[in-house]
Amino acid sequence: MQQILAMLAEGGYVSGEEMSRRMGITRAAVWKKIRQLQAEGWPVESGGKRGYHLAACDRLEPALWQGSLATRALGKGEVCFLPRVDSTNSRLKRMAAEGAPHGSLCIAEEQTAGRGRLGRTWVSQPGTGLWQSVLLRPELPPEKAPLLTFCAALAMAQAVESCTGLAPGIKWPNDLVLGGKKICGILLELSAEPEQIEYVVAGVGLNVLRGAVPPELTGQAASLEDFTAPPLRRRILCAYLAALEAASDAVAAGGWEAIAEDYKARCVTLGSRVRVSGALCCEGTAEDVDGDGALWIREDGGQRRRVLSGDVSVRGVMGYV
Repeated sequence: MQQILAMLAEGGYVSGEEMSRRMGITRAAVWKKIRQLQAEGWPVESGGKRGYHLAACDRLEPALWQGSLATRALGKGEVCFLPRVDSTNSRLKRMAAEGAPHGSLCIAEEQTAGRGRLGRTWVSQPGTGLWQSVLLRPELPPEKAPLLTFCAALAMAQAVESCTGLAPGIKWPNDLVLGGKKICGILLELSAEPEQIEYVVAGVGLNVLRGAVPPELTGQAASLEDFTAPPLRRRILCAYLAALEAASDAVAAGGWEAIAEDYKARCVTLGSRVRVSGALCCEGTAEDVDGDGALWIREDGGQRRRVLSGDVSVRGVMGYV
């Protein structure tokens, strides 16, 4: 079945004869497999002498997108696709502990216990967003691991822009925003020894369809469909994995400076009035992001404060951003 889906995902019509030849089975066997796919709900259409065609469907089965990947490793390790999971991060951490290689991926249509930063929950309605986690085994010292959260934010912003033409901003450190509302959250979790990172799990939740945002959160959150006709989620996934690989490789080779310019250009927090709450409380203007990814804030009295992402929550004084 996966081989037939991969052929149909190439686009256009594929003849039964071509499928028969490539799979090494009879045309009658091909027809039976097509019928089985249709019975499972796949929109496979017959075009007479032209063969078979997969009508537009926004599904995330690996057979539909792995052939389109432009990466060396991301999305090409172990790939776990699930209709339903507690948390893609939790599942991928279990896979990592069992030895899953760099680039492994867990992706789900629905999360029942999705998690965000600072212990928050993340609502993940079935079929409405891109809920996925990537396993990284980077050659970075543990103190530089937080830079990967900036890589993930930048990569998803670039992926959304390439697939939609929209240009999301980044609310420091890693939320994506459009129209002043959050469209994407990112959660990184790592396992490390004092001098070596064992692995990093980079989880991303992107709201694609309007149903991804519960009514009570529409004042703070939005989906891509609120701004444009949404692209297929698997297109965004492939673009994101390619951009994340490029960004993380750049950071491994050149540190923060390798992505600093691109990140700062998208960071809507810089130049804005912000209020910091948590271990540190202050209010002022966000001025810069330094080589460790920390945010520098100048208070009204002139004092500069250095804010680490794990210590505090930053909110715009006049709204979400």
